[in-house]
Amino acid sequence: MEDTSQETPVKGSESPVEGRTDTSEGDDKGTENPSRREARYRTERNEARTALEAATARIEQMQRREIERLAGSRLADGSDLWLSENTPADYLDDSGNVDPAKVQADAELLLSERPRLGKLSPAFDPTQGTGGGSGGHKLPTFGDLLGSI
Repeated sequence: MEDTSQETPVKGSESPVEGRTDTSEGDDKGTENPSRREARYRTERNEARTALEAATARIEQMQRREIERLAGSRLADGSDLWLSENTPADYLDDSGNVDPAKVQADAELLLSERPRLGKLSPAFDPTQGTGGGSGGHKLPTFGDLLGSI
């Protein structure tokens, strides 16, 4: 005679169909399957690495912008500073902040080698013409013209 009855899996035993253990939500969390726990840790580790890489890239981008802004006080285009093939790490101080003195020194060195990269000076003399102040004498007005008639 054949046995046609089906056996009910006991709670916590391995299911032959799915290959994993059956646990209810109320079970103790400390009895988690070690391979599942390790997989969860690996996933969390990978997510943390991805978040760290993204944050590091953002910080480096902000440092580049700050370095270019500081170099822009001497150079016509602050991004010309990267012609020296330096990295943002070359312009950081010991605490990881951008060092303005290092940026200015490198900008000055670049200007000594390539003077045309500097900011353009104005093509006019502001002390002459309408750009400067009056030389201490009063300019004639329309009332002066009418008063002289």
